[in-house]
Amino acid sequence: MIYDVVQVGMGPVGLTMAALTAQAGHSVAVIERHQGLYGLPRAGHIDHEIVRILQSLDCEGPVLADSYPTLDYRWVNGAGETLLEFDWGAKAVSGYNSDYMQYQPVLEDALASRVRAAAEVTVLSGWEAVAFEEHDDHVEVVVRKTVYEPGNPRPIVTDEERVLRGRYLIGADGASSTVRRWLGIERSDLGFNERWLDVDARMKRPLTFDFDCGQICDPARPITVLPLGKRHRRWEWALLPGETVEELEKPETAWRLLADLGLGPDDLEIVRQLVYTFEARTAEQWRRGRTFLIGDAAHTMPPFMGQGMCSGMRDAKNLVWKLDLVLRGLASDALLDTFEEELRPYVLDWTVISLEAGRVPCITDVDAAAERDQRFRDGFRPPLPDFPQVRHGVIAAAPCAGELSLQGRVDGELFDRAHHAAGRWQVLSTVADPRTVLRAGQVEFLESLGCVFAHVGGEYADHFAVRGIEVSIARPDFYVFGAAPTLAELPALVDDLAARLRVPVAV
Repeated sequence: MIYDVVQVGMGPVGLTMAALTAQAGHSVAVIERHQGLYGLPRAGHIDHEIVRILQSLDCEGPVLADSYPTLDYRWVNGAGETLLEFDWGAKAVSGYNSDYMQYQPVLEDALASRVRAAAEVTVLSGWEAVAFEEHDDHVEVVVRKTVYEPGNPRPIVTDEERVLRGRYLIGADGASSTVRRWLGIERSDLGFNERWLDVDARMKRPLTFDFDCGQICDPARPITVLPLGKRHRRWEWALLPGETVEELEKPETAWRLLADLGLGPDDLEIVRQLVYTFEARTAEQWRRGRTFLIGDAAHTMPPFMGQGMCSGMRDAKNLVWKLDLVLRGLASDALLDTFEEELRPYVLDWTVISLEAGRVPCITDVDAAAERDQRFRDGFRPPLPDFPQVRHGVIAAAPCAGELSLQGRVDGELFDRAHHAAGRWQVLSTVADPRTVLRAGQVEFLESLGCVFAHVGGEYADHFAVRGIEVSIARPDFYVFGAAPTLAELPALVDDLAARLRVPVAV
């Protein structure tokens, strides 16, 4: 058997990739060296776009039920004086609050339930990918069974072996990616390497915090304070000169640091204690032949804007709709080159934002911290780039191209669900049914893509009016391909889309 996709790795990004690939109707074999999910928190933040991705898989419910809708993300100095504030409480274009803090095992369980229910997915838990070979029309991956030995938390590779074949190979196997190593792809280092102690805990009783969510930029020791959903919390402390990983990972160290914040064993149960190195590194290539790198295998960034996992889940959403068209014969393999073309600048933007934000709390020199505080009092703000959007690839030279599309409500229900539009192209107009101005061949082309057509009003009327448009085309990853000031201009926009996908359209 040749699968459409063979995938290495089953973290949140890999689960998203597998679920979306199956939803598109394609077979995928997922290789995971461990017997099950990691089961402990890592990423704590998701934004509205990620919730919309979860919604498209019909698994946002459990995540939102345990998530903490964050109202603000605040940075204070050692004296408690506010330096920076990020408004995380607004209603966003995707139809949800702009940002949420969540407990990653809940998110992974929701995605895993979708993966396990999909007939298109074969999960090989307890198998490790050990070798691969690319052929003209497929990739072969050699996997070996893994077992656990008493006292060793890492799985041991056995001699039991299988060979899997797939049209494409996806490396969703984290920052130390085996797939990236196979390809010999190096990573560029953007020069941020900071070590912090991470302590995640379950609250044993209801707790309230004067400082609930943000960074304490204290040169004596920078601290991060975050909710992880409704039942868990996270604290992070920067390692100081002379401190060792071994010392910081002792349980008594965590309790000593928590005691400084007025917390003890009657309040919390520690579920994870680990020293992390925050880094910013990007693979020099995200695609080679039939193999793609996504998530941390392709890029890592400091956690200060909470966009590491989010960026990986966007990778999956972007890549799947393009693989879908190629596997269905509706586009050439060249379309897949736009995966990196579109997302590398986007990820770089988020990495720069995270780097600039991360430099604020990481100052441990007292005089330098005092100078920083005064600059903020004087009105300084870090020179952050514009909010990331798609600027290259499959987008038109047209209004709104590359921005996130609106998901408004229709009769009280979110549009994607009301119109069964998850993972589909959308052509929407506030004037009339968009098909009324299209040639038969254009409608046939859009229908072959699985397009949803709709005449919309309500929130869409206001959203379109502000932008001076009457019609838009949105891609399956929710980004606007292009829009037009009048509905009459839609046929030219559709022809442009067909040309960019290199699909002939009947007259």
